[in-house]
Amino acid sequence: MSDFMIQIIEDDEITDLDADQNNDLYWKVAIVDDDQGVHDVTRLALSGVKILGRKLEFICAMSGKEGADLLTNHPDCAVVLLDVVMETSDAGLLLADTIRNQLKMENVQIILRTGQPGYCPEEEVITRYEINDYKTKNELTRDKLFTSLATAIRSYSQLVALNESKKGLRNVIQASASLMKERSVHAFANGVLQQINALFNLSAQGMFCVSQTPSKGPAELIDGPNNHYFVVATSPQFNNFYGKELQDVQRGQAVTIANKTLHKKDNIIEKEFCSLYLSTPSGWEGVVVINSPFNLTDLDEELLKLFCFNVSLGLENAKFFTHLNDAAFFDSLTGLYNRNGFIENAPRIAKLAKRNLSLFIVDIDYFHEIIESLGFEFGNLVLASFTSSLNRDFLSDGIIARLHSDVFALLLPDTQWLYRDITKQCSKPFMVNNNSLRLGVTVGAANCDIRVEKLDIELLLRHAEIALKVAKEHQRGVGQLFEAKFEDDKRAHLDILADLRTGLVKQELFMVLQPKVSMSRGDVVGYEALIRWEHPVKGMISPNAFIPIAEQSGLYFDIDMYVLRKSFEVIEKNPQICKPISVNISANSLHHCDFISEVKQIMTEKNFNIEQIEIEVTENALVRSDMAIKHLRDLKALGFVLCLDDFGAGYSSLSYLLKLPLDVIKIDRTFVTHIEKGTKALAVLEGMLQICQNLDMRVVVEGVETQEQADLLMSLNADIAQGFLYYKPLTIAQVLDDAL
Repeated sequence: MSDFMIQIIEDDEITDLDADQNNDLYWKVAIVDDDQGVHDVTRLALSGVKILGRKLEFICAMSGKEGADLLTNHPDCAVVLLDVVMETSDAGLLLADTIRNQLKMENVQIILRTGQPGYCPEEEVITRYEINDYKTKNELTRDKLFTSLATAIRSYSQLVALNESKKGLRNVIQASASLMKERSVHAFANGVLQQINALFNLSAQGMFCVSQTPSKGPAELIDGPNNHYFVVATSPQFNNFYGKELQDVQRGQAVTIANKTLHKKDNIIEKEFCSLYLSTPSGWEGVVVINSPFNLTDLDEELLKLFCFNVSLGLENAKFFTHLNDAAFFDSLTGLYNRNGFIENAPRIAKLAKRNLSLFIVDIDYFHEIIESLGFEFGNLVLASFTSSLNRDFLSDGIIARLHSDVFALLLPDTQWLYRDITKQCSKPFMVNNNSLRLGVTVGAANCDIRVEKLDIELLLRHAEIALKVAKEHQRGVGQLFEAKFEDDKRAHLDILADLRTGLVKQELFMVLQPKVSMSRGDVVGYEALIRWEHPVKGMISPNAFIPIAEQSGLYFDIDMYVLRKSFEVIEKNPQICKPISVNISANSLHHCDFISEVKQIMTEKNFNIEQIEIEVTENALVRSDMAIKHLRDLKALGFVLCLDDFGAGYSSLSYLLKLPLDVIKIDRTFVTHIEKGTKALAVLEGMLQICQNLDMRVVVEGVETQEQADLLMSLNADIAQGFLYYKPLTIAQVLDDAL
């Protein structure tokens, strides 16, 4: 060791810095020097000194190697007073390298002391070994030593605080990132309780409360009360509070401080409890109560504020995700699963089944009439009450969904219920606004034997919906179990529909004419146009196979206009056909908004005598709306002869004979069929004929197939008949041959 001088002076003016801090803590100062005298003098000079409110604790080593071991065991050392020349001429420099590069002590301050200032260039040493101060021993008087040490400790303190801040910030970011992944409010809230303990080294119990609705945000979220707070997550100590409204929870310190926090809208830190206030941009409010005191430093308090800010954003995300999830998978009116939610949860129910899975689709019959007569609000009450009945009867067995409007789905594992049982149960009366209401339902059912097939819920739904459609057509008010042939029929239906559209474009459909005959003279007095279809591959397709499909699919209008146009063409191209042709117009076409304008368009395209075209409409076309009657009058104004087809078979209002501009009445074939079997049918038919004749209307009786029927009709003064007794439908060529 070189000469080392330190001047010891009485310096009462050197005072504590920040003496209000915790005096039980020490700054560790390592003295690494091979001269024991340096150790003793340094201790003596700085005895009793406080820096930043803490005393100094000296740890000592006599060589570079001992210094490395010493610092390995004391990683919290603040300052190293390091001699350069010890066991070797560069031992101090090698230790400095070890401190920085091997021990990774980035915060510790190294004050290099040497008695041989010319041995190492000062600038090179400071740069290479990250030396914080470089002094010769003879210039370190007590006051200068104190000044260097105080400066070093202050730098160390700031570096430690900065690193702690970085670490805390990193922890907050990591904790927040973890919480942001949680999509349910419950999972998010549980995560917050766990992260608070992790961030602040606690092992505390707590609870998390959240407001039911936001004070701002989408209207559908703020319509309800926003002053109700629910406990959405708890530690074991507060498990009894979980799921309850805060105002219903048993009073205690935790509840009291939670209410104070929500009222104050700020964090509250007390001796035994800490309560954190959360507020999201949309106005959701939350409070986290922890039953452990926080001993917060300034750094901790800033981290806590940042954490609360991030938690608020995470809560916003969780709340809105929950709302979107509800909107995606739940029906807002009934609280049941919607179609998506039903499909999502079906596999869960399938796992409960050991044998089979049964799906029932329940359709409320004529629900639209409830809406039309009593309004949507009452309809919603009916749906809510019906839902309560379904929940009571079936929820414990499986899952229930509202697929749309008035259609519900029940998915039940290993059930004994059959569709007839479901129909009876759902048709029982229930209460709506203190009134008893009984609904009729139709059920479509489908089964999946999970022992032999894997569940395909989309396929099962389609099967049940097909069964429901069949039931509504043939067994309304009861139900139908899916059968494989229904799907084959449906596929054939779609094939026919697709081919029919193509056939209309390619004009594959052609017309035949069935003559109307004067029974008294035997001559033809008119024709009825009938459509036929010869498919290029499948051959002749019966009208019974494609006409109902056309009506169900909305293609009826195209077919009616097709037949009308073809009838005009026949008259235009074949003037020798001088008897009128009657064209059937379906009920749906008569209600089509473009019906009259389309008829007018066809009339402008063709050259014909309008008296040669008669328009036939059925009774059921007239009872549906005023538009049908208006269109009928418009047709009369255009000059068409109007015929009421199938009279007596439908709604049969005699008022039609008085208020409508009808020229011809066609009596339905059912009356002709029954006149041979009894006097009642004969009497009714006689009365109908008499009325029409008195009103000066022509009468056509259809379905005449036997001579006995013809004789009876002639005895009743019926004149015009149509039926196989006289003619079957004829092609245009046959009609022309007959005319010639």
